Amino acid sequence: NPSNGLIKANLYPHKGYPNLGAAVLYCSASGSTRARVHAFHKPPQRGLEMSEFHSGAVVIAIDIDDLLTSMEVRDLRKACRLDPVHHSEKHFFTVGFERYGRPYEIENVLVPGCIEFFRFLFGQKDVRPAFFSSGVRGRNLELGRIVVDLAIGAGGSPAWRDRYDVYSREDCFDTNRLQHHVTDEERRRFQPPDFFGNYKKDLRMIHHGREAYHDLYNRTLRDPGVLAPDPARDAEILTNVILLEEDPSYLFPGQEKNLLLCPTYQHPYPCLVNYQGEDTPIDDPDSWHNTFKCANPLFYAAGVLEHALARRRAEGRSLPEILWEEQGHLWFDRERYKEHYPVHFFTQGRDVLRRYNPELNFAVAGERAVP
Repeated sequence: NPSNGLIKANLYPHKGYPNLGAAVLYCSASGSTRARVHAFHKPPQRGLEMSEFHSGAVVIAIDIDDLLTSMEVRDLRKACRLDPVHHSEKHFFTVGFERYGRPYEIENVLVPGCIEFFRFLFGQKDVRPAFFSSGVRGRNLELGRIVVDLAIGAGGSPAWRDRYDVYSREDCFDTNRLQHHVTDEERRRFQPPDFFGNYKKDLRMIHHGREAYHDLYNRTLRDPGVLAPDPARDAEILTNVILLEEDPSYLFPGQEKNLLLCPTYQHPYPCLVNYQGEDTPIDDPDSWHNTFKCANPLFYAAGVLEHALARRRAEGRSLPEILWEEQGHLWFDRERYKEHYPVHFFTQGRDVLRRYNPELNFAVAGERAVP
């Protein structure tokens, strides 16, 4: 089996392993496969039809890695005792899939509150969850199935299997392909400075539908104006679509109001335990470290969504506009980093997730057990 680093390079060449990722894909592929790496694939996959999209449901597209799950499992397995609330055996699972005829098995662990978070989302009749990761399609499909089945097994409805969608790298807007077809100035409209990822999660793909969007993308290679960012026009068609993401570089330009930015998940050091207090154990405000916030991104997401969805229903306004008022203007201004992720949303999120698991509390750093 490949090492964990090699697997990440193959699946995520844009997340810290750019050269190795390219080498794995190209060295293992023939010329015809090399062309497929840079083209959209169109095998069957879960996805919205236009009639479903316009039914009025809010589509909440959610990133996977370092928000819902983590592949940093090795050190956890070394612990003498794992927290029974956050790290029982059900929280660990292996995703098996094939990529270019080569089998992979990758162990993951759920981020604290993940099962409860999906039970919360599925419990909202006007919400349709979706997984949207720039990982490869086969892996995302299997991982999404596992997470939804875990939520069903924890008390959910089997009908949830027909109430979610999965989008992947093949559905992203790849700005690297543009460099062979458009001028540098035109490409900068799609790839702003300081946003390094080339796979953009263009939410218009969900609006138009996968097949129609792929056709629009291929037309953009000939005429950049076809899918050029147009914030005013795009706001009209994306009133019912938002993206939960921990890395804003995946954002398609002009869709900032549709982003609910969450902290990037990190295991607290030296080990993770379920907090025993009823307060909110925030970090030292003078510290650069966001240990508490980075250990509990789904508590934050649940708090923001509970509040924003309630406002949407009461005020009749669009969810993107409400999200921007509540948190968007804070993360967009890089000088206000101390104000990112308001603490009261973590507290509200704990109340939300506890409806589905009364034992659940924040994940915090504990002392490593001594054998």
